[in-house]
Amino acid sequence: MRPSGRMADSDIPGYRYDLLMSMAEAIISGVVQGITEFLPISSSGHLALLHGFFHLSEPDLFFDICLHAGTLAAVIVYFGRDMISIIRERKIFLVSCIAAATVPAVVAALFFEERITLFFADPRKVAFMFIVTGLALFAGQFGLRPGTRQRRDPTLTDSLFIGIAQAFALLPGISRSGVTISTGLVRGVRKEAAFSFSFLLSIPAIVGAVLYKGVGRIRGGAVLTDAPANYIAGMAAAFIVGILSLPLLLKVIRTKRLYVFGIYCLLLGLSGIFLW
Repeated sequence: MRPSGRMADSDIPGYRYDLLMSMAEAIISGVVQGITEFLPISSSGHLALLHGFFHLSEPDLFFDICLHAGTLAAVIVYFGRDMISIIRERKIFLVSCIAAATVPAVVAALFFEERITLFFADPRKVAFMFIVTGLALFAGQFGLRPGTRQRRDPTLTDSLFIGIAQAFALLPGISRSGVTISTGLVRGVRKEAAFSFSFLLSIPAIVGAVLYKGVGRIRGGAVLTDAPANYIAGMAAAFIVGILSLPLLLKVIRTKRLYVFGIYCLLLGLSGIFLW
């Protein structure tokens, strides 16, 4: 996506080339979102770095919201059977746990939005948050160690701890899936249950973020007036890649290899601090 000041009239020489480049950037952003939203390496942190690389203007935060809508669709499709099961079997306790875990992030977003926003403009802070994610993943790996008991589904207490971890993931560079799954594992939640709870928990979080930020952006005049096909392409890329990333993360958890992503986040964070 180009800065909003880019010439967009079709009769301007070079317009078609610029449009193609914008489409390529949109698809690349969608691919990055689809991978990093579900793999425990922070989508917001990678998008912040990606936008810095492409020198994108601030209004393109609306585009990030569209990408989150694409990954939200991927979660709903992937966990469709689980959601139907929750409704049909009236799993009130699980719904209560998800609701309880959602509260900390809502409170943090309402009271600390301005401070959180400042992190997106500071690559050094984003890099430091990547290190925090790496350490959290190593903690999750510790919870996967041989002999550790993980025989239960999340309790209300587990849900509150997981919800607090999700609240910290509002900061760019901290992976929502990484810290929530790791918290569940440390608390003794089953591997598969920690995985599914983390992403079921992401549904109200992403819906809330998309609605809150989306309405705010539309009121502020940031609408799809320029090359809407680019937004659609980015969303489609995020959806497709997201569908492919979810089973990969489940496999990583089952094979107890969270440390691989922990190493990646530590190296990325340390590199970022060194560069910035």
